[in-house]
Amino acid sequence: MKRKRTMHSWFASSSNTLPIVPESNVAPINVIVQPTPIENIIPDDPTNESTNPSVDESTNPTSNERTNPPTDESTNQPAPPTQYILEFHPSQIFGDPADRIPIEDYAPKIRSEVRRAYLLKERNKASGHKFEVTLDGKIWRSFQPQWLDRFVWLEYSVAKEAAFCFPCFLFMKPSHAATFGNDVFTIDGYKRWKTAFASFQKHVGGPSSYHNIARGSCDDFKNQRANVATKFRAHTKESEIKYKIRLTASLDCARYLIAQGEAFRGHDESSDSVNKGNFTEFLDWYKDKNKDVKDAFDNGQGNALMICSQIQKDLATCCALEVTKVIKNELEDKNFVILVHEARDCSMKEQMAIILRFLDDSGELQERFLAIKHITDCTSAGIKEALFYVSKYHGLSNNRLRG
Repeated sequence: MKRKRTMHSWFASSSNTLPIVPESNVAPINVIVQPTPIENIIPDDPTNESTNPSVDESTNPTSNERTNPPTDESTNQPAPPTQYILEFHPSQIFGDPADRIPIEDYAPKIRSEVRRAYLLKERNKASGHKFEVTLDGKIWRSFQPQWLDRFVWLEYSVAKEAAFCFPCFLFMKPSHAATFGNDVFTIDGYKRWKTAFASFQKHVGGPSSYHNIARGSCDDFKNQRANVATKFRAHTKESEIKYKIRLTASLDCARYLIAQGEAFRGHDESSDSVNKGNFTEFLDWYKDKNKDVKDAFDNGQGNALMICSQIQKDLATCCALEVTKVIKNELEDKNFVILVHEARDCSMKEQMAIILRFLDDSGELQERFLAIKHITDCTSAGIKEALFYVSKYHGLSNNRLRG
């Protein structure tokens, strides 16, 4: 005969409760039951550990900053870097869009200087480059050079073999990167040549598109009269004319000293010094010979005389950029040879002088000095790396290099 079991007896026997101990004559002991920690109740689950690892508060307190970078809650975009590039050097300006440093990585106070350097260098057209041909289905496609003439904002990256937008790189805000084409034409590069023309038009968009806003900012930046700083200053026409006279006089002195290979600065440039240096002495002589120049300097603003050391460096840099531009326009897409010479200076630093040799349109052999590069590694690999760096900086294609 089977024994019937109730529901209470069934769960009592199948549970994990402790067995009942019969009472004895021993005096009972007061036992204080401590609650079991929750960590000891939940069994170890390897999947739980991989998805939700334990956090050590001593090394990673409250916020999860090490694994998740801070974001801007208003735009849901990564926050700007905590450390900006505080100083700008012309060597940081690259012609190829793939090698450029984002504008947002520079400190806000030097971004205008960086943008001005890029505008002087202009967009990268990859002149003389043989564009890569890729197979799209059954048709071979490549970037078409006439697109550069059709879209004045378009540029080409030789390193990535892709198309980029020059104004968007200079003036696009990080919060605008989520819209169509902004991240493609500034970071990744566009490579789908089958639909390239339609995508270029879509990237331009309407009058209030982000591309046209960036392009308008670029035009206003190049137009000094539309600059905000210019609008706030109430300069008269006479003061503007005097400013141009001072700038032209300083530039003429700088050009003469550069052509003669003379030093600019002097040991003592104070007003009562006997020899203030070549630049200041030559400028004083220039003022004595020209009454308009003397009047512009004597009656001009005291903080805009265009004679400080930083202005002298800027004038020399501008002259070097203009001469380099003339050399590259003369070279165009011709084949060339590079001559490398040792140029150690008085401080015993190893430097490399780079000279271009090519045939001009008349068939005559021309040699043009291009740049001087400081060499830290005098091995063949180090010299090759420095040579390729200079070639990339000036936008010279290695496919046209001979010898």
